[in-house]
Amino acid sequence: MGNEVLRVAYTPAESTGAMFGGNSNWRGPVWFPMNFLIVDSLLKFHQYYGDDFEIEYPTNSGQLVTIKEAALAVAGRLIKIFTPDPQTGLRPYQQQYSKFNTDPYFKDCLQFFEYFNGNDGSGLGAAHQTGWTGLVAELIEYVHTLQQTVEAEIAKS
Repeated sequence: MGNEVLRVAYTPAESTGAMFGGNSNWRGPVWFPMNFLIVDSLLKFHQYYGDDFEIEYPTNSGQLVTIKEAALAVAGRLIKIFTPDPQTGLRPYQQQYSKFNTDPYFKDCLQFFEYFNGNDGSGLGAAHQTGWTGLVAELIEYVHTLQQTVEAEIAKS
């Protein structure tokens, strides 16, 4: 007890321990079902608290935003995993696969990886997780719908 140090280390991709049985779904921090639930919950909290309640985002930035703005920022970061970089044209999640970045027959064939590296967004695990990583389509719809709502409110005023 006295001098013992206990910590949970951040691992951006594959787990360094066998706590969940080695090869399991709980290997990386960017796992779409959990991140989707966070965004969805933040939007529900915003419906309750409204624009008057602000939170710090990003953490330790000192910047206060509405819960909706934070939810949209998290959703945007998740969507960005699949969006081609303006400078390189590469999608972060498939950066390690040159065929999917350069071959004209494959570059627009999106894969839905099991989870993603928390530092660079690269896709990890199985590449056919359309059931849960396909939630990115729902996030795109959330962002689009909320942007339309904001534009409509601006047009009214």
